[in-house]
Amino acid sequence: MNLIQIKRQSWNLAIILLAVVLGGWRISQLPQFGAYEARTFVLGILPIALLSMGQALIIIGGGINLAIGAEAVLINCLSAKYMLDTSFSKSLMLAFVFIIVGVLIGALTGWIISVSGIADIVVTLATSFLLVGVAMYVMPQPGGGINQTLADLISGKVPNFIPPLICLILPILLIWIPLYRSKLGISMYAIGSNKDAAFLSGVNVNLTRIKLYAFGGLFAALSGLALTGITLSSSPFANISNTATLNSVAGAVLGGVALSGGVGGLVGPALAALILYFIPTILLAFGIDPAYSQIVTGALTIVVVLLGGLLRKRTAGKK
Repeated sequence: MNLIQIKRQSWNLAIILLAVVLGGWRISQLPQFGAYEARTFVLGILPIALLSMGQALIIIGGGINLAIGAEAVLINCLSAKYMLDTSFSKSLMLAFVFIIVGVLIGALTGWIISVSGIADIVVTLATSFLLVGVAMYVMPQPGGGINQTLADLISGKVPNFIPPLICLILPILLIWIPLYRSKLGISMYAIGSNKDAAFLSGVNVNLTRIKLYAFGGLFAALSGLALTGITLSSSPFANISNTATLNSVAGAVLGGVALSGGVGGLVGPALAALILYFIPTILLAFGIDPAYSQIVTGALTIVVVLLGGLLRKRTAGKK
């Protein structure tokens, strides 16, 4: 086990510890805790956990996607509009179609970045405005719905928390574990660590980045579908898109992903989503406006980035 792996595992343990502490604190504020409350917790973190994992893949590869929240909002609006009053089989088919749409949007974004050479932040910011506009065209007002059987598969019937928990764990098992040990995974870390060195070693940088953005689109689509299954409605608002995007970055960073790239995984961001969920709920329990949670989240993110930068400088100095 190398030094980077040790640091990553140590960080994951720290995130688990913080999540346990905040979770215990939150549970202590409740009159009781059972399956219903557990389901509420899992449903609260599912959409942002999926977004954080998608963002993490892109950041590890040296990029950043400021349109990932807008991608999720678009899929949420599309699914809420076209899955309303449909059969289970048709809803499943539409869900598959919308996942493909998310993948294609991500891949197209990655292709534009690779071909144009324009910075990720510029392209994805412009893409975010475009996608939110399309989402508001599809669903000008909140509404729509989803087949109830499919919604139950996503969110579970009260008080069953197992279905949403499975929806959270499956992407890690089916996507991250195979990807981590694949050629694409190795290329992802290589590009994030040093793009020029990766290119000289034979890595197809542009193709790899397109694939990573496609995976980001996949996670965004899953997040959008999860949001529809949980809320049974659409949320076509730019502020929701912006908050989701910022939370995805915060989740990735708090989960141990270095903004400079080349370091991190998906387990940490999934765990960090717990922390992002507990912060506003704990503040609300104390009678504090949950809007202030953005201040706490931003402060935590800044501290983590600062500590990460100092550790990298210290490590580089020892070399």
